[in-house]
Amino acid sequence: MNYFISLWMLLCSISAYALDAQEWPDVPGGIVTSIIKESEQQVGYTVGDKSERHIKLTIKKPYILIKESLPIAGYERKYKGQDLGIILDAIKDTLEINKTSSILTLDLTYQIFTNNVVAKPGFLPAEYIRILNPNDPEKKVYKFRIPEHQIAISPLSIFGNVKIEEDMSPLRAVFLIDETGKIKTLKISAAVGCLCLLGLIYIYSQYAWLPKARGVFTRTHRSINKLKANSSSIKKAITDLHHAFDLVSGKTVFKDNLHVLYAKNATFENINLELHEFFKISTLVFFNTSQKKLDHDLILKWLKDFSRHCRHCERKLIVDKKSLLAGITK
Repeated sequence: MNYFISLWMLLCSISAYALDAQEWPDVPGGIVTSIIKESEQQVGYTVGDKSERHIKLTIKKPYILIKESLPIAGYERKYKGQDLGIILDAIKDTLEINKTSSILTLDLTYQIFTNNVVAKPGFLPAEYIRILNPNDPEKKVYKFRIPEHQIAISPLSIFGNVKIEEDMSPLRAVFLIDETGKIKTLKISAAVGCLCLLGLIYIYSQYAWLPKARGVFTRTHRSINKLKANSSSIKKAITDLHHAFDLVSGKTVFKDNLHVLYAKNATFENINLELHEFFKISTLVFFNTSQKKLDHDLILKWLKDFSRHCRHCERKLIVDKKSLLAGITK
């Protein structure tokens, strides 16, 4: 018998909470404070569109929230006996309790399921939550009303002749495009592009004002690039390159002791064949016993490319194997 009495009392309490929210008295002032953030879009809604509301309620103790009074997803309200056509699609709630109050945060998502041949006003419905004071012997329940939010629902197509200058609806506002994400992406892309550009300038620049661009072979390559194809210019270019190798290795470099150069900078091993070819050209130019006529244009072009490869090695950049130079001595 006691079991049936308890069950009956439970059903009565549930049915009491299920009464229409309008029948509960309003909560006294100062007990509940609210902060409501509405969607920036107020007009232009049509079938299928969604709108969001962010609501933060602070309930002072000893009053507490009746969780069963929270809005229910999927519930469609009526207005003057007609379906409103706006449904609560999703709800996300969090409740934080501290020493002085309870903080309820609601994220409500509504979806539009109505339309008309002409633009018409609509609203996200008001919501009600209930609170009570558990220390009150009467357990009196109060309601707090979250006000509705007015919007404008647009037709899928224009009906009749519309004179925009005669439409003075207060719901009409300027449509703004949110460019925050695009501007952020543009700034990041610009920063990355600048870094890439600076890297390319550093790698390919021939000028000494850049950081670490005052190397020996940087100056030598710049000097050789200014020479014209003749016997004296070729001798000067070869002499400058010999001097550069001596400065880098700290001693005189020949083809038999290239390991000294590699010990100072192992990147030069990538142009090992070119180095041997350079010493052959040097011997041919300075010790040409056969009196063979030299092709100054071809030799100077080879030396310019070779000095550029040496500059890359000095900066510890790997030289592309496809750009390695074939031998020109026979």
